[in-house]
Amino acid sequence: MKYYFIVNPMAGKGAHREELIESIRAACEKREIEYEIYKTKAVGDATVFVKSVCADTANLPARFYACGGDGTLGEVANGAAGVKGAAVGVIPVGTGNDFVRNFGKGELFFDIEAQIDGEEYPIDILKCNDMYAINMINIGFDCEVVKKTVKLKKSPLIPSKLAYIAGVVTTLIKKPGMKAEVSCDGSEFVFGEYLLTTYANGEFCGGGFHSNPCAALCDGTIDSLFINNVSRRVFVSLVGSYKKGTHLPLEQKNILKNRKYKKIELRFPQKQSASVDGELYDFDELCIEIVPRGATFVAPAGVILPRALADKVEERVEATV
Repeated sequence: MKYYFIVNPMAGKGAHREELIESIRAACEKREIEYEIYKTKAVGDATVFVKSVCADTANLPARFYACGGDGTLGEVANGAAGVKGAAVGVIPVGTGNDFVRNFGKGELFFDIEAQIDGEEYPIDILKCNDMYAINMINIGFDCEVVKKTVKLKKSPLIPSKLAYIAGVVTTLIKKPGMKAEVSCDGSEFVFGEYLLTTYANGEFCGGGFHSNPCAALCDGTIDSLFINNVSRRVFVSLVGSYKKGTHLPLEQKNILKNRKYKKIELRFPQKQSASVDGELYDFDELCIEIVPRGATFVAPAGVILPRALADKVEERVEATV
């Protein structure tokens, strides 16, 4: 098996990039494994690279480690999706790094030898039109915050970890939302106006907001959250609970709806921006479908598995006894 480390030079404003590369080289040479380090050149380049490698190696086992944030991981997952023998891992040196939050604190994701010794697990992936998302799709307020955050991250005056919070505050002035006709699991299309919506495989977005606490990486469903177009005052009052993941009881007050579906279709009255694993795209229509066990993820040796994934592993072990 060959190990590919795909480094986004811009992730985390490029901090400690050379140190990371040297630690990768040292670990791989110590283990005497075949490896390659590839530095991406532009947005989308990681997907192109992974697809090219998969085409050339004819489904031979390979691991592709995204060395960056959720956007880089999403690109690598798009390149490997559906390819037999291709597994995806991540060394989270971006700014948000929300996907790895599903695994607790996740310090072992920075341990290159633990990554090399990591186990491979089948997980779900989201198909959105002709691309894939491994973590989450955000539309509405959250997406506009991502737009603002991208700009704020470039400022030397704002620490990367605070960029999302600053984005929330500045976006709140206009309070943009989302209008769409929505169909869930084949139901009739119903028009709605929302402050924000999320369609999740993982639980976290925005650098640690626990937006979808009921999401699971391997339950065969899309965990969807629809928050109604509430006033600024109400929104400010729920930001804290949205951050902590304690907001779901607000459904009783007709503020939000949290449901699990296998397919969600959206038709927008005009072009609508969506954040797909932190990267921005514009859509007229969007079809989101769950692909059960559509990706293989490498979890570092010793890391704490999400409960649902750990349950799947236990079921597999019991089945072999």
